[in-house]
Amino acid sequence: MSSPRRQTSSYQRIWSPGRASGVLVFFWTMIFWGTTQAVLSWSGAGQPLDLLKLDLRHFSEGEYWRLLSYQFLHAGPVHFFANLLVLCYAGREIEPIVGRVNFLWLCLLANATGGAVSMFAGSGAAVVGFSAAVAAVLAAYATIMPELETGFSFLHIFPLRFRAKYLAAAMFLFAAGCVMTGTLREIGPAGILTGSVLGWVWARRLGFGNPFWFQRRRFERTQREQRIRRMNSDDFVRMEIDPILEKISRDGIASLTRAERKVLDIGRDKLCSHAQNGG
Repeated sequence: MSSPRRQTSSYQRIWSPGRASGVLVFFWTMIFWGTTQAVLSWSGAGQPLDLLKLDLRHFSEGEYWRLLSYQFLHAGPVHFFANLLVLCYAGREIEPIVGRVNFLWLCLLANATGGAVSMFAGSGAAVVGFSAAVAAVLAAYATIMPELETGFSFLHIFPLRFRAKYLAAAMFLFAAGCVMTGTLREIGPAGILTGSVLGWVWARRLGFGNPFWFQRRRFERTQREQRIRRMNSDDFVRMEIDPILEKISRDGIASLTRAERKVLDIGRDKLCSHAQNGG
């Protein structure tokens, strides 16, 4: 079944009192670390933050905490606010759908996996940021509600409207371009690609997303076979055999497809069975 051209979210975004959502957990954690990073950087005392960045040399020396700590630092204000906005924009939509536990696991797994990929693909560059998890959330969001249309306006002058699938595609292409050109390695573009794939797979494993073409073909074939089995011999001849016989008389038996030949075989079996039963 194809998705409607435009979707609107019908899921409640108000969290239960006294129960923090996964989005808010990550939001306030990022705010805290982002503020700390900004204050230390402006004061010239930001060197201790280097202990939290992820790079292959220090990780190989046993500093494994970097795989967790690197995600709460950012390469700059643009990187920080972009991650924060996308997390709130997409995370508040999908968390009520997939549940808080699934949401938290997706973010943590995506950032750990994306960080590992970025570390090995970064040619020694230190990686920071929550980008892999944000990419996973956005990819899952685009898989679950690809046609959901959202928009905003700049000073109420330039209104922009876009669908979830286009935003996820733009992020994926941006990360792919960074990987190919070797730019912005500190934000982990390879990790963003990894997170995107993981978010897409995660959402599909939970049962979301449109079926692939081969899944649709298999479903249609199964439905047709079940319908044929339910037919009696008279209905089968009238609805399935007669059109094939007309085609043979018009174009010859060589024009039959494999599926049509199979229908003739099924028809022969049905008629034999019907004759043996004395019908």
